[in-house]
Amino acid sequence: MRSRRVPTVPPLTITDAERAELQGRVRAHPTPQRAAKRARIVLLAADGLPNRQIAPMVGMNEHTVAQWRRRFETERLAGLQDRKRPGRPWSTTTTSGCGSSPP
Repeated sequence: MRSRRVPTVPPLTITDAERAELQGRVRAHPTPQRAAKRARIVLLAADGLPNRQIAPMVGMNEHTVAQWRRRFETERLAGLQDRKRPGRPWSTTTTSGCGSSPP
C-alpha cells in the first residue's frame, strides 16, 4: 500500500518590518485576542510550521489557519483586519417592549 503524502505549504516570506509589526500585535495587551491569534498564525507560518501544527497552537482548525495565511499572502497586513459583514449594522439603542415601536 502506498503512503499518502500530504502536500506541504512553503513558509511565508515576510519582511523585517512586517515581522516587527506582527510581534508587536502578539505582545501588546490592548490587542484583541482574535487579532493576536492571526498575527501568531502568520509568524508561525513564516517560521516554516505547517498549518496542521499551527492549528492546535492557536486553538483554531486547519481550515481557519489556511484562510488567514492566504489572506496575508494576498493582502499582507491589511488582510488580517476584520472585514465588513453583510446586513444591518448592530445598534445599541433599545426600544421599550418586545418588538413594539416607540409611542
